[in-house]
Amino acid sequence: MAVKPKFYPILPKDPRLRKRGPRSTILATSIPCSYDKRRFATWFVKSTKTTSTIINETRTQGIGTSVQSGTSNKSWRTQVAEGVDASTNYSRTLYSVKPTRYTCYSESTAYRSDGNGVICGDPLILIANDNDLVDQATSRLKNKLNGYIGNAQLAAPLAEAREIFRLVRQINSLGLDTVKALLAIKKTRGKSIVKAASDAWLGFGFGVNPMLNDIAKGANAILDYSTRNDNRVRITATATREYLSGSRPTSTNWSTYEQIAYNLGIGMHSLAKHMQGVHYVAGIDLQMRTAASYSVRDHLGLKVGALPGTLWELTPFSWVVDYAATVGPWLDDMFYTLPGTVKYVVMTKKYQSRTDHMYFGVGNSPTFKWRLNCPKASHANYVQFSRQKLAALPTRQLRIKSADEIAKFGLTKLLNLGSVLAGGRFRKV
Repeated sequence: MAVKPKFYPILPKDPRLRKRGPRSTILATSIPCSYDKRRFATWFVKSTKTTSTIINETRTQGIGTSVQSGTSNKSWRTQVAEGVDASTNYSRTLYSVKPTRYTCYSESTAYRSDGNGVICGDPLILIANDNDLVDQATSRLKNKLNGYIGNAQLAAPLAEAREIFRLVRQINSLGLDTVKALLAIKKTRGKSIVKAASDAWLGFGFGVNPMLNDIAKGANAILDYSTRNDNRVRITATATREYLSGSRPTSTNWSTYEQIAYNLGIGMHSLAKHMQGVHYVAGIDLQMRTAASYSVRDHLGLKVGALPGTLWELTPFSWVVDYAATVGPWLDDMFYTLPGTVKYVVMTKKYQSRTDHMYFGVGNSPTFKWRLNCPKASHANYVQFSRQKLAALPTRQLRIKSADEIAKFGLTKLLNLGSVLAGGRFRKV
């Protein structure tokens, strides 16, 4: 049996902190990130056997500036032990690099040039819009919260109860309708079986399956309401994604690259892995038994606050709109009433980019021999972190969904739309 996380850990109270009162420190640091870049190359003339230095560069190469800002709450232990919100706002950006070494040479019948150095590239930073991640994390937070409450939204299923008898008749006649469609397949050139299949798919997808799920949810919600108790809960929810980006130079002219030896330049391929995430932590006092305003109608979603979401769900083809927009979830959140008190809500966002740079040489002429030896890639990292204290539970935004969100469960969505078009059913099932 899983152990529930403690809402407030029991910590010893520090009398010194109580006497001094809350202590906080303003964090404001700015640290440049850099490395020691080095390029060195010699030129040896074979006829005179003389050597000269043609490249000698050593300098501090800046990558970025690591910044930290926010407030450090040093009395958080006492505040947490006393049930006080101890969260603070905080943000930080961090750069780090790991350069690599190279050796090289270029040679002809008249000269030889040898070089070596230390090199690294900048991190590739590509921060995508995170509205979809925020909504995903918010949905998971609300789902976990509803799991503790045990409520259900039964207004729309009850309004559609009149369709139950039609669904039962459709299930009973499914076998006979399929046989009729198969017998008429030659006469209708396949249209009869397509219509029968679309009717069956829509009937089960938008009728039978939702009806069975609503019956199970309603039964569980009634049981949870009869055994409800006040509870303190700590809920976390996370949404993350990963994506790649890169850069590759296309020029073959060696003079456009950084010179590392006589008639020899160095180029760089870059590949970056990006990780982005949103995380919520919320502490809530649920008051489902002692709160006088919380009734069975609230628990089953039968009060006026559930009316906008119910009307939207009953609107014909509202599910098609919800494929591309967030109207339904937005309405649910706008008129949601929490049966309890929010103690704290903190939202953290993190973006991280890890860039690997691989190096190649570009010679001035094919008649020259040259070689670049750089077996290891250099690495550049970038991290952006922020923690924000919220005054209330987050709500999902009203927006157009991203292409990735629309493509999620794309096969099922295409089958639903195709069944509507193929079956000629221009009304909500």
